[in-house]
Amino acid sequence: LDIFLKTAAVVSRDHPVVISKYITGAKEVEMDAIGNEGELVNYAIAEHIENAGVHSGDATLLLPAQRLFVETHRRVKSISQKLCKALKISGPFNIQFICKDNEVKVIECNLRASRSMPFISKTYNVNFIELATRIMTGFPVHSAIIQPMDIDYVACKCPMFSFGRLKNSDPRLGVEMSSTGEVACFGVNVHEAFLKGMLAANFKLPKKNI
Repeated sequence: LDIFLKTAAVVSRDHPVVISKYITGAKEVEMDAIGNEGELVNYAIAEHIENAGVHSGDATLLLPAQRLFVETHRRVKSISQKLCKALKISGPFNIQFICKDNEVKVIECNLRASRSMPFISKTYNVNFIELATRIMTGFPVHSAIIQPMDIDYVACKCPMFSFGRLKNSDPRLGVEMSSTGEVACFGVNVHEAFLKGMLAANFKLPKKNI
């Protein structure tokens, strides 16, 4: 680190060096929610199939979350409620978490509707955008009843890429978003939903194992 900083450009308050810690084997979890004067109205917790480190726009999303510890779920909701209250949010917001062994850390909090909100609205049959709009325009709202445990299907949102159309493009995924579209599919279980999503995204399934 000392050698790197000495060979880098001028390091000062105006040109700081940002050091990030990479947590291996962690899961990324997303909370999409609607707040009303700091109170949580409705929310949805989704999980990424890929490990944390892939941009959320390139990740494959499962809703309801399928492989989260109960304690992780509780902590995600609790932290979201505290942030909603502290920021006095009235409208849509999205929080991305990194989770490992029930340790939950906030990656970022966005005070806006995420690209996943239409997907969530369709999955839960609750128009999150309408709720947020009513709140922001001063109309009364009531929390919609959402019971993820009672839902007898799984929804999967898969990204679409254009690597095949772009010469010399790098297909490796990272922290910068590369997807150019997305599809959403439903299945009776996580495997059916995921496979439908892959096929809808024009992913060619291998005919035999390596």
